[in-house]
Amino acid sequence: MRILILAFILLPVCGFSQDFHYSQIDQSMAMINPATTSTFSGFERISLQHRNQWLGAGTQFMTSMGMMEFSIGKQARRTGAYSGLGIYFINDIGGDSKFSIKTGGVTASGVLPISKAHAISAGIQVGYSNRSADFSRLTFYNQWDGTQFDPNIDPNEVNGVNSFSHLDAGVGVAYSYNKDNENTLSASDLSFQGGFSMQHLNRPTLRYNSLVDDKLPIKMCIHANLRYGLSPESNLEFSAAQFIQAKYLETIGGMFYRLKMKSASRVTSFVSDQYFVIGCYFRSTGAIIPSFFLDLGGFTIGVSYDYELGKIASMYRQSVEVSLKFNFGKKSIFSSSKMR
Repeated sequence: MRILILAFILLPVCGFSQDFHYSQIDQSMAMINPATTSTFSGFERISLQHRNQWLGAGTQFMTSMGMMEFSIGKQARRTGAYSGLGIYFINDIGGDSKFSIKTGGVTASGVLPISKAHAISAGIQVGYSNRSADFSRLTFYNQWDGTQFDPNIDPNEVNGVNSFSHLDAGVGVAYSYNKDNENTLSASDLSFQGGFSMQHLNRPTLRYNSLVDDKLPIKMCIHANLRYGLSPESNLEFSAAQFIQAKYLETIGGMFYRLKMKSASRVTSFVSDQYFVIGCYFRSTGAIIPSFFLDLGGFTIGVSYDYELGKIASMYRQSVEVSLKFNFGKKSIFSSSKMR
């Protein structure tokens, strides 16, 4: 009975929090598919993302991520092959036991333009994770004194492993089509990026207790993003990702309207175009996610709100997510390369 109760308490943590989880999938794509590292318009980029999950659930589930991407050998208008390098850190913590996953690692990509508008890329991801929990914060059945749970009663439980670490690895491939750049589209023009990735290729061992060593299943993702120009001032954007991990499936899709607020002058880089973006993501597990972004060229801020539907809404309420991006698009901070 004691083991069953402990398993029930840890199930939401171990079963559903094995990976970081963001709704704004387009804002952390290099974390999903390393082949997309540095495939944006520009040379370097800093990305920050924070998610506060299940507001009002009585406990906090928070995920924070920071990443910097560098370009090596990248030229204006993607005229030649180049490499991308990303350095990232993730902190995921939540639940009564303060279960946390701290991960640091690198991503690397090789990008090969096969024509002016088409490019293919491949990438790898290597990370080191530490998982920990304070099991003394959990409540057990034998701490019930007849009227309430008394944390001062010794549960006489062997609470398992409080902390362990492991290496992780992933790979990915991607294809992109873009006649000019990722932001500016004329009427009827389009841009596209799609890819496939596999995470946890080495199937790291998860030592949550001293009895069983679980293996983290390989996680696969198929993703795509399409932008279609309605006019020189506006376009539609469609985004989708299918995640597959063991027998679990999750689909996230989104549709957005991008409206240009200000055009770049002839003497500045195209990344200075400014956009207001509004739309909604949808998750197959039962959530709608209204989102908006303010793209000022070198700086982008996004906010989304997960609204859970059905029975899960009564237990976990909603989630809020914020993303920030700083794009060094006019000139590389490490070389003399410029966008013309």
